[in-house]
Amino acid sequence: MRATPSALISEKGQRVQLRVLGRFYQLSQDELRTVLGIPAGPPGLGITVDRDRLQFEFEGQPIIELTEKQLKRLLSRQPAKES
Repeated sequence: MRATPSALISEKGQRVQLRVLGRFYQLSQDELRTVLGIPAGPPGLGITVDRDRLQFEFEGQPIIELTEKQLKRLLSRQPAKES
């Protein structure tokens, strides 16, 4: 059985920790915006996890919804730590 994705936002929205397909990623909010292809903006981030789908809500931007596999592809260039 594999772990479901998870997300933790810390440092007043400046740091994001993600677990995607068994790997851990730590990014700044700006790095996450870059990965998702949206412009820099003010702090303010919400992440919803529902089974294998993640929704990212940044202030002033449309909601971005991705599957765990889609997010993994986008994060593939980021440093990761094995679980």
